[in-house]
Amino acid sequence: MAFPLPLDPDFRKEVIKSWIEDCNDRLDLGKVEDAKISWQIANSLYLNLPPGTGDLSIEDALMAIRVKLD
Repeated sequence: MAFPLPLDPDFRKEVIKSWIEDCNDRLDLGKVEDAKISWQIANSLYLNLPPGTGDLSIEDALMAIRVKLD
C-alpha cells in the first residue's frame, strides 16, 4: 500500500513536476502508453490540489503533453 502524500501543496507540486518530467522522458523514448500513465498520475495529483493552490505553469505543461499524446 502506498503512503499518502503530505498535504503541503508545494510538495505536491514538486511531485507533479516530477511526473511531468517522467512523462516527457517516456515520450522521448517512444513509450507512449507509459507516458499516458505518467500523465494520468500527474493530472490526477494536480486536480486533487487544495482549492486556490493551482499553478498555471503546471497546467500549461499538462496540456502540452496531452496534445502530444493525442
